[in-house]
Amino acid sequence: MSDFQEELRNDDGYENIVIIAVGQTNISTFNENFCANSNLPLVMDPYPDLPIREQFSPYGLDHYLVVLDYDGNYIDYIDIPNLGNAQKNYIRNILEEYYEHSNLGDINADSIVNIQDIILLVNMILNNQNDSSGDLNSDNIVNVLDVIQLVNIILN
Repeated sequence: MSDFQEELRNDDGYENIVIIAVGQTNISTFNENFCANSNLPLVMDPYPDLPIREQFSPYGLDHYLVVLDYDGNYIDYIDIPNLGNAQKNYIRNILEEYYEHSNLGDINADSIVNIQDIILLVNMILNNQNDSSGDLNSDNIVNVLDVIQLVNIILN
């Protein structure tokens, strides 16, 4: 479990991800091992009320990692007794899916969906480019329907 957040930052490019290990105060021996040799912060959920679980849901988990984006938005969780390669890959898949959907329409990859993305998308269409970043409705064609969807993303 050593330095997993650093792996996500340095190896995978996820600069603004926070993973918090949540454990119960009544099983502290396990919690010490849960985050051993790791840079993951451990948050102790006071037993028996478990107020942290109420914030994140689901309920009744013994040990889990909560994945948040930079703004503190909840992305997902994973209920685990330890963090091996399978669990790390699962978390990477969660992040990949989250950012794929949250950056829909960001054609120039500047983390902002705006008029510049519309201009790039219209240029793709005019130049008959079929770039997957412009195919917002996933119909394998970059066309005016994608422009309409992009405008709706910006307006909403």
